[in-house]
Amino acid sequence: MKSAIVCSDDGSPGLYIDGEKVVPILYGLSDIPASNSNTAQAQRNIRLFAEQGIFLVTADTGLHLGWHKTEPFEVEPIQEEIAGVLDANPEAGVLLRLHLNPPYWWLRDYPEESVSYEGIPGIDDGESIRLIRCDNQRHLRVSLASRKWKDEAGALLAEFCRQVCDTPEGQHVVGIQVACGIYGEWHQWGIDCSKPMEERFHEMLQEEYGTDEALQKAWGRPDITIATAPFHPSTKRPGDDGYFRDPVKARDTMDAQRCIQLVPAEDILFFCRIIKENWKRPVLTGAFYGYFLGTGGDNMVIGGHRRVDLLYQNRKMVDFLCGPFPYMENRDAHGVPMSRGLLESTRLRGMLWLTEMDQHPVGTEKFVGGDSARRDETVAQLRRNILLPVLAGMGCWYYDHRIIPSLIHQGSRNSSAGSIFRKKGWWDQPDLQQEIGKLQKLAERYALRSYCPAADVLIVYDTDSYFARSKVSDEEYALHEAVSRTGAAYDCIYLRELEIAEMERYRCIIFPNAFLLTPAQQQMIRQRVKGKQVIWFYAPAFSDGKTLDEEHIAAVTGMNVKRIESESVYCTTKHFSANRVEMAPKQFDPMFAIDDVEAEPLAYYEKSGACAAARKGNQWYFSLPKITVSIARKIFQSAGVHCYCDSGDPVLAGTVLVAINVPSGGERKIVLKNGKVVSCVLPPFTTAVFDAETGERLL
Repeated sequence: MKSAIVCSDDGSPGLYIDGEKVVPILYGLSDIPASNSNTAQAQRNIRLFAEQGIFLVTADTGLHLGWHKTEPFEVEPIQEEIAGVLDANPEAGVLLRLHLNPPYWWLRDYPEESVSYEGIPGIDDGESIRLIRCDNQRHLRVSLASRKWKDEAGALLAEFCRQVCDTPEGQHVVGIQVACGIYGEWHQWGIDCSKPMEERFHEMLQEEYGTDEALQKAWGRPDITIATAPFHPSTKRPGDDGYFRDPVKARDTMDAQRCIQLVPAEDILFFCRIIKENWKRPVLTGAFYGYFLGTGGDNMVIGGHRRVDLLYQNRKMVDFLCGPFPYMENRDAHGVPMSRGLLESTRLRGMLWLTEMDQHPVGTEKFVGGDSARRDETVAQLRRNILLPVLAGMGCWYYDHRIIPSLIHQGSRNSSAGSIFRKKGWWDQPDLQQEIGKLQKLAERYALRSYCPAADVLIVYDTDSYFARSKVSDEEYALHEAVSRTGAAYDCIYLRELEIAEMERYRCIIFPNAFLLTPAQQQMIRQRVKGKQVIWFYAPAFSDGKTLDEEHIAAVTGMNVKRIESESVYCTTKHFSANRVEMAPKQFDPMFAIDDVEAEPLAYYEKSGACAAARKGNQWYFSLPKITVSIARKIFQSAGVHCYCDSGDPVLAGTVLVAINVPSGGERKIVLKNGKVVSCVLPPFTTAVFDAETGERLL
């Protein structure tokens, strides 16, 4: 293979190998020893997937295998993982997941380069045969801010590239996925207060503020300098106004957390650049990064991925991002399809996203290969989860992993389910291979065309709002439940991509968490959403980056608001068919109510009777961040949003395809955008796929 590149000439970030566009769908081996590429199970499945037209394989290995204390660096242990794939399929292309963790001897020799968990050293439990075991349990791990680690690992990575590129194994490498942090997914190991992290913090302050006087003004602290500024990244600091952090009084904590978030993105860019500069031909580089939905509540400012913009800005160095699904939905047959990454932002920036399909067949915790009596559930989820990225113009891999031991049922007949040494394939059953082959042929038929987006609802998320709060409520994800079940197709982007989004096709714009908006951002939003129906939630612009004030909310929504005592239930007016909407108590503080005689009331709080939601012109404001399907559908109707069905089943649309996920079964009518109506009777647990122009049933 002479080259592998990502190119967006036809509307989506297509994968081109030796100049030919290929479907970015892979078979993925995991990191457990039982999934090494030279094991019998791995070899068998590599061949099985090749029979279904899937020739790309992800393989997992680590730089530490050749990183020695007294001997020269050797590439053979790493190279061997590629060779195992080629033994099974000599025509395979390999995406190598390369862990960059230093060996344990290195961590012991250089304890000052390791994570300090808020002053507590990591647990030295010895080097496991599985590199990423116990990653989230405060073990001895390298600080991701360690310059010494980056320099040494970077030098070895460059040596690996130079030595392997022209070998028979190197000729089959299509890309290298750099990995470190928890599970290799670039999450911080914890709240790292090590010397390397503190040094990076002071460097960041110098870069951002430039002078002691500018820092003192920003922090409201005349007693500090850039060199002496304290490093306080803890998430335990309470808010200054309810759960909100004062942009001046709490700037020290916010800046410290921003540094914690900056470091992993810088690391990814650092290592990807080394690969680009030392691999002799075009090869893909990327990493697990860009996780947003379903990534951990209050810990998002530490373990989340808040600086994806840095990678977008360096697109020439980074070709792809990847990650698993949000498990709270995609492992549930009745759940709504959600992507952990915001795929439309990634598409707009010309970067490929690869979703890790790590949902095992239903019942695998009990039976090898899954429960045959529940195969319909497995197939429905398989189709739904694979089609979600494919219909968004992206790719995925089938991840062949193990089941976490705590999830295994007592009396399980699958003795290998929780083992890292014994493995039975998730996808090697004949009926599942047949289904995988169908999905591959469908992707080859539709996903290689010029990309055709379908969404006319846009959800806009902000990353910086998490630094502005001391508490995050996972109930905010209920929005996806409501929007998905309207039958509409929707996109998700970060606020920064609103400036380049294809606004002409959207009818309704939703801002779930725009709680920190500078005046410049507010002005940009006003210009970009002109003529659209706009939905705001809770406290938009309550922080403008300098102060906390409810008057900022009025400036954004056009409606005056007032503070009220905590409430958790509102009831809508007849406009919305008298919905009662309830959230867990005390999730949001402060709380607000609309106090504007010119606004049309849409809902009232159950206890106080204060106005909880209202409309003014094309602005819709809900002071609790939760709506129901019927509320969303009513607003979408006002906006002219196209709804493919009204049955409450989630819909996926794009790439001239429409997929409907039907857990309950029954008669369904799907209305295509060209006016054609498709009527069908679907059994329970079905994901049905149609051509969006002809209405032909494809799966």
